Amino acid sequence: MDEEICKHEVNDNLMRVQAGLELTLPLATLNRNCEFRKKYEELNKIRISHNCKNCNILFFGRKMFCCNKCHKAYYQRPEIKAHQKAHWKAYNQRPEVKAHRKAYNQRPEIKAYQKAHKKAYYQRPEIKAHRKAYNQRPEIKAHRKAYNQRPEIKARQKAYYQKIKWMK
Repeated sequence: MDEEICKHEVNDNLMRVQAGLELTLPLATLNRNCEFRKKYEELNKIRISHNCKNCNILFFGRKMFCCNKCHKAYYQRPEIKAHQKAHWKAYNQRPEVKAHRKAYNQRPEIKAYQKAHKKAYYQRPEIKAHRKAYNQRPEIKAHRKAYNQRPEIKARQKAYYQKIKWMK
């Protein structure tokens, strides 16, 4: 039965398996060739089967996790969260990333979009109710009162009100 499939066809399909492309012949037909079957099994052991990063169960596939539950559980672990936070903090501090973000946010269409959405967001009734409830909390009122009693804040407010009075 090995003579049914030429070596060129076998090698072509093995390269397709490595590249993750579609086979030219059905797998059942190709498995009749002993050379193809042996190399295909070796490739599958190396490339497709591995352990889940979360539960360490052996599974077949190209992903790192056996299921979405493991994916979520893995990224909720404190050490993984800390690692990701450090990684993104370092990334966002790079000068080229800062420059790109600044240039993007300075574009007029982006500014207009952000302004419109920000205004629409704060006009939503549930957001208004949340902000009102937050501002009515005693600790927030006390904090605001303490802030406004600071001498530098009082001086700044006094200067502002005098400026307004002068302008009228």
